[in-house]
Amino acid sequence: MTAPSPVWAVQDIVYGKHDMWAELDIPCKGKRFRIEISPENFVNSQTSFSKYARYINDMFDRGCQTTYNRFYDWVVAPFLPNLAEVQAPPLDRGAFTLRDYLDPETYFLKLYFVDERMEPRFDYDVQMPLREPGVYIGDVALHPGWSEYTPETVQQCLSDGQYGYSKHPRKVCVDGKLCFFKEPRSKRELLRELDVYEKMETKGLSNNSQVRVPRLIGVVYAGQHCRHAIGILLSLVDCDNRTLSCALHGEVTIAQRRKWEEQITTTVELLHEADIIWGDVKPNNVLINRNEDTWVIDFGGGYTPGWVAKEHMETMEGDRDGLSKI
Repeated sequence: MTAPSPVWAVQDIVYGKHDMWAELDIPCKGKRFRIEISPENFVNSQTSFSKYARYINDMFDRGCQTTYNRFYDWVVAPFLPNLAEVQAPPLDRGAFTLRDYLDPETYFLKLYFVDERMEPRFDYDVQMPLREPGVYIGDVALHPGWSEYTPETVQQCLSDGQYGYSKHPRKVCVDGKLCFFKEPRSKRELLRELDVYEKMETKGLSNNSQVRVPRLIGVVYAGQHCRHAIGILLSLVDCDNRTLSCALHGEVTIAQRRKWEEQITTTVELLHEADIIWGDVKPNNVLINRNEDTWVIDFGGGYTPGWVAKEHMETMEGDRDGLSKI
């Protein structure tokens, strides 16, 4: 009897256009499958290598999600029987923490093409350790009102049938409090976000009800004596992932639009008075909670073409330009 096709998704991909090397991380049943593909894996398989090279070049040059998805479907297909055979951990084993997400049981695999046939193989000669999680921020002084956490102390809030390493954790629980876990995309982004939230604390904006910004609860480090930060914890906005962009696609009254405009504008004006710049202004960085109120998020900086001009990135003028377009 054939095992049912397992549920999988690519968690992360690293690839190079020049060396044509790729590495994919796939979560399945609470475990991580790391697949490596490189040019030397193609033996008498020029047609397959040409197809592989086209995917790598297209992903690098265009970044189209459809191209990524087609590539994933192609290279992961030979491994599906392996994924189907792996035993999942018992769901009643207790709470999953961020440690389960960071350090899952990992299988190292390689994909070969021999005479144009795809051959999945286990890699038993792994020498390189897994990449260090998070970004190194050194001894950055945190605001005294914030807490430091380690992955073991942060519990994942998972839906039925999910495992500790199944998707990027977002909703978590610490000290009995629900929070939003945000992973940094870069050191610069994280340090800017910490700086902005510290200014909000020192200038009293965190306790101002007119400043509709989630509060920073603490920083999660990779270990007890490690200065690699894997993310920050923010007060949870009960919004079911609904952004202003999503809301404006539905039926919205004029009164509701005016309310949102006033809330967002007041928040940004108060931030500017405190010499704080929002940065990446766009509807996707505004949440709408279940009470139909707005919350401004994402202070990591940067800009999005069409909303803020590059030359106005991370300036008050850029904030005002973005607001006028929202």
